Parts: sequence; structure tokens; C-alpha cells
Amino acid sequence: MSEHKFQMSIDLQVLNHLGLNLYSNTSAVLSEVVANAWDADATEVAIEIGEDAISIADNGIGMNLSDINGKYLTVGYQKRAESGLSSIFHRPVMGRKGIGKLSLFSIACIVEVYSRKEGELNAFKIDIESLEEAIKTNETYYPTDLNDIINELEMD
Repeated sequence: MSEHKFQMSIDLQVLNHLGLNLYSNTSAVLSEVVANAWDADATEVAIEIGEDAISIADNGIGMNLSDINGKYLTVGYQKRAESGLSSIFHRPVMGRKGIGKLSLFSIACIVEVYSRKEGELNAFKIDIESLEEAIKTNETYYPTDLNDIINELEMD
């Protein structure tokens, strides 16, 4: 097994061609995030906008490690190819191209993802500076594992 828990699957030059600045305004980015929550069968989405941070939380089905690596970190993953409907409420899936998650980098230099599915908690961070460096050198990008930090907080 690799020493890295999380791995983004893509020739990173594709990110360069797509552009990490997919959207020009915050509301369009937030629309993408709400669409992802819809696809995850969320019934609630909370968005808090601070001076230098935006926090978005939903009560969707969450992601386990396999979902994170095989779906979220796989740029271009197409949810509609599975069934076209969400798993619980059978909603028509809004995601089409598997690149909406990149919209977050239009408004943020660091994106942290925390997810729980069936009791399994996973957390990781992607920072644009190290991602862009990986693109330049065409190296595999490994998001930073935040699970140790989460485990320490839960023990307090």
C-alpha cells in the first residue's frame, strides 16, 4: 500500500488546460457546491462566509476513503454514468463533467474536505500552491491527510 492515503487521479496537465479558475464569482462556485450536496442526497446545506474563509457543510451521505479517491479526487468522474439518480432520494444527478469541485479554487487557495460515511471519518487538504507545483513537474499530487488532526480533536 502506498504511504499516501489520498491520491488525485489525473494527468495534472489537464488541470492546467481546464484552468483552476473556472468561475469568476463566488455565487457560481457556491452553486456548484450546493449541486454536489444535492447529488449526495443532502436535505440541508449551511454556508458561513467569514472575512477570509468560507465554510460549507451538508448532511448528505458523505464519502469513505474509496469514494474520496475514486470519485472526488478523480477529476472527470461522471456521477451520471452510474445511474443518473442519487442513491437515497433518487434525485436526478446534477453533476455532469466531474470538474465542478475545481471551482473551489476560483475563490480559495486552500480547500479542506471533511467527510463521514458509515462511521468512517476522512479529512484532507488541497492547497493551490503545491497543486500548481505538481502540475509544473507533472508529479502525482497527494493531498495532505488531516485525519491525525481530527483524531486529536475528537480525543480532547
